[in-house]
Amino acid sequence: MITYEQETKLWQRTWILAMVLGAGVGVGAWWWQTHGMVQVDEPAVSKPAPVAKPVAKATQKLDSALLVPPQVMEDGRPADFTPEDWAALKEAMSKTANPRSELERVVKYLRFQKGFEQWQSLQDSPDAGKRHQLAQRLLEQIPERVKQAEVTMGEAQMLEAALWADLEPNEELRRQKIEQAQSALNGATPQPDAEQQARDSALQKEYKRREAAILADFQARPESQRDQAKLEQALDAARVAVYGRKN
Repeated sequence: MITYEQETKLWQRTWILAMVLGAGVGVGAWWWQTHGMVQVDEPAVSKPAPVAKPVAKATQKLDSALLVPPQVMEDGRPADFTPEDWAALKEAMSKTANPRSELERVVKYLRFQKGFEQWQSLQDSPDAGKRHQLAQRLLEQIPERVKQAEVTMGEAQMLEAALWADLEPNEELRRQKIEQAQSALNGATPQPDAEQQARDSALQKEYKRREAAILADFQARPESQRDQAKLEQALDAARVAVYGRKN
């Protein structure tokens, strides 16, 4: 059971940010890291800054897309993406099965990541109101991120605990909020596809049938004619015939 102590301030721990930034999947996460929209490591590369400086910089960038919908520019891109970044993202998404829906999904996920970074940067800011607004928007999005398999259930629970540790100082109320939020996550978890399960079961049954026939034929042969290499080839051929690829 997770316990929360006010003096610990779970929501301020940097490992939570690292965990979230590592939760990206597919080309969206690749694009985010490649084009530098989350610049976690960049400040330490060339010129270390005083502690207060990054906070001030973050404060200037609090026009979060989670709080105010970005303006659509004349070229069709949202204002929170540069022309170069938007072109690169669209190019990457064009290689997916559903470019338009994938573009929309990845944009939402990238904004979620960016919003979390902004919330994290406000941990020492006196502007608690803005930080709490961001925390609330992030909480609202977590179930969808779980549904899209961008964040695991365990990661989502840790995020919610961290966000509620910021939003609710009362330990008992916080515990209740976390329990309610985590119950909602159960409904967002992708459910097994019944049709896909039936197809998988049928394929497995067919493979087992072929496997049994191959093994029976192998056992029926005189020991001098039992070729282990040919047996493995026959089993491999059966897998390819059933599943269409080698497993």
